Amino acid sequence: MRILFLGTGPTIPIPRLGCQSAACREARKPKSKSRRMRSSILLSLKNKNILIDATPDFLKQVRQNKIKKIDAVLITHPHLDAYGGIGQFDKWLKSPLNVFCQKQTRKIIEKKFKKLNNLAFKNIKPFKRFKIGPVEILPLPVRHSIINEKKFPTLAYKIGNLIYCSDVKKIPADSRRYFKNIKTLILDSAMYFNKQIFSHLNTSDSILLGKKLRVKNLYLTQIGHSYPPFKIAQNEINRFAKMKKIKTRVFLSFDGLKIKIN
Repeated sequence: MRILFLGTGPTIPIPRLGCQSAACREARKPKSKSRRMRSSILLSLKNKNILIDATPDFLKQVRQNKIKKIDAVLITHPHLDAYGGIGQFDKWLKSPLNVFCQKQTRKIIEKKFKKLNNLAFKNIKPFKRFKIGPVEILPLPVRHSIINEKKFPTLAYKIGNLIYCSDVKKIPADSRRYFKNIKTLILDSAMYFNKQIFSHLNTSDSILLGKKLRVKNLYLTQIGHSYPPFKIAQNEINRFAKMKKIKTRVFLSFDGLKIKIN
């Protein structure tokens, strides 16, 4: 399985217009790892290219990465940063394909985009496995929109030895058992050390959760504006992991990162 990180950033991309923070200044440099579009990945396995989340940055992401083919889309939750590129995606397509999401998510997307010519929605349910060709996928419910969880249900996706969980504050017990001992976990880490927000994890939350779950490789994503430039943040992550004697390998993801897992 090959994974391409199309975006690793928050609701508002980095750099932000007019912002002179250290991270935004660094992000304006050519090929900066601090530059971040909204979070999304492309999985390539068994001759299938599967997109997880169609962000408002979709066209820019596919052009930058020279992506020519996508076979299906998974949507994690009905917030605009996860589905706001559906209209762009519909126009980009040359032939119809399926979008997999929960029923409530589908309703919100269809209310926003009333005319989609090339997208067919397929309802999925938590813990009910489904297939895209030969690829089996397990949707796992997680808690993200704590205030209105029923209106904005959120999923993580387990595919082989990978779980993608880009937006989360808490993993319920029924889902947590699937996370234990997973080889590769891509996990929400929106806020930097000692920063908090009600709907996301911060850096230390994510790393300590990875340790508790005995994850082998942890990739932090959804990286927000509270982070310093990439190199500074990665060094601090390494220091924290060493201090806490964490065996999990922890990586700060960046746009354009490519990894391969078995």
